[in-house]
Amino acid sequence: MRRLLAAAPVAVLLVLATACGSSSNNAQPAPTGSAVFEEASPSAAATGTTGAPATQNTGGGNTQAQWPSPEDCVSYNPGNVKSRYEAGIWVIVDGTIEVMRLHGGPSDNVGEKGLALAKRFKQHCYLGRHNTREEKYSYIFDYWRNPSGQNPAIADQEDDCSGYKKNNLTVENMGSGQGWRVKDHDHVLHLFDNETDARNGKLVLSKYDQICFIGNPPDSNEGQDQVSYEL
Repeated sequence: MRRLLAAAPVAVLLVLATACGSSSNNAQPAPTGSAVFEEASPSAAATGTTGAPATQNTGGGNTQAQWPSPEDCVSYNPGNVKSRYEAGIWVIVDGTIEVMRLHGGPSDNVGEKGLALAKRFKQHCYLGRHNTREEKYSYIFDYWRNPSGQNPAIADQEDDCSGYKKNNLTVENMGSGQGWRVKDHDHVLHLFDNETDARNGKLVLSKYDQICFIGNPPDSNEGQDQVSYEL
């Protein structure tokens, strides 16, 4: 801020002018405000699409979004979920809302595991649910939001889950129209239809240490009969 000088006799001003000379090194006034520059997240800049991870303002400054945006989620009441079986498919429902479908036999505990998983959350979310690939369901990634506060045990996690190092995750273009994948070195965690989905998948996977699968891969590609979750 500039400092204001009190009025002074002309003679005094002339003396000061003579003493100071004609120097041009006077400091310029400092800006009255500060410019703030925000750098787009690498994932958003790389894709330039609305499906890329967005930036949120949480009140403490701008940070990368904690979850993909926009999200594709099915909301349900975990207190109402039930399982039913028909013709090789276990379906977990909340009334008329289908939470998930799982491929398995009538004596398998697939329905029990799916029911336990559904009770833990209030939303089942997807990446790539609307892709048009021939093997569509191989390119759909599941994740779960809004914990219900319940934590029922999910059987067989030692067999259904595999660990990974979340700080080593990379996004890779498989080339030749084969899509993208997220992996930890040589451990491929999941396939994705496009780069945006893959980067959003990495965003989700980077919160966890294990990826798990419930249900057996179906012989046909008529429905998503296997789901994943993260621990």
